[in-house]
Amino acid sequence: MLLRYPKAFEHIPDVRLQHAGKSIVAWFRQSDEPGKEQGFLTENSLVFILRGTKHMHFPEGDMIAHAGDLVLLKRGVYLMTDFITDGADYQSLLLCIDDTLLRSFISEDGAPAPATNATLPLIISCKNDLLQVRNSILNYLEHPNTHTTRLLELKIHEVLLLLLCGECRETVRTFLSHLFDNSAENISLIIRNNLFQPFTLEEYAKMCGLSLSSFKREFARLYDAPPKKWINEERLKHARELLLHSRNNVNEIAYECGFENVSYFIKQYRQLYGTTPKNAQRTKNAIF
Repeated sequence: MLLRYPKAFEHIPDVRLQHAGKSIVAWFRQSDEPGKEQGFLTENSLVFILRGTKHMHFPEGDMIAHAGDLVLLKRGVYLMTDFITDGADYQSLLLCIDDTLLRSFISEDGAPAPATNATLPLIISCKNDLLQVRNSILNYLEHPNTHTTRLLELKIHEVLLLLLCGECRETVRTFLSHLFDNSAENISLIIRNNLFQPFTLEEYAKMCGLSLSSFKREFARLYDAPPKKWINEERLKHARELLLHSRNNVNEIAYECGFENVSYFIKQYRQLYGTTPKNAQRTKNAIF
């Protein structure tokens, strides 16, 4: 099952969570190295690396963030590895920022329209001003008070403003301006890149920076079909290819094609092809 963050942090003992208005601040500690892990970051986020290194794996190659770095992450699915480098633990501070706050900030700044498809993370080496704000956030998490939620929201604003005062301000502006790019080109890119992720329609809409109703309208305009029907059929076509040409079992193929509920996958497959996935595999075995 695809874990969704920051929601999944609620079930991890070594994470300290605090609301910052509608945003979420999470202080994450990990004392072992679990290997590569895939997760869905449901909010646009800033990640301060406190200890260790974070490796982010992409087809183009790995990106590595070290202690003292700040990572800007667009919402999406990431394959990552956290490494312990000093024999103690890995620690990071995540600012999972609410869309309303981000939209308001971008609007006030007057960030330009994106010139490029800025989907990869940004890694910025923190200067003293950012480190001081980071440390004050950690202090509020360690010693909360009656106004911690509002203070943390102000700290998120402060981090964003400092990023726009720093050496990487133009790169940051370009990155921020792309967060809510709902152009037809970007919607198509998001659908193609995440077709086999187990996203709900609401999650696809959020990825595209649209409300659910706007997403459905725009999708129908682009693909001449309702999104749920089109996405299901594309997943089932891929599943059929895997059933006929791979050695994976039905459960594995269902997950690989974006179906977290195997019973639902079997039902949808039977409706489209008139047979069950298991029978499709038996037909393959009979042929060979």
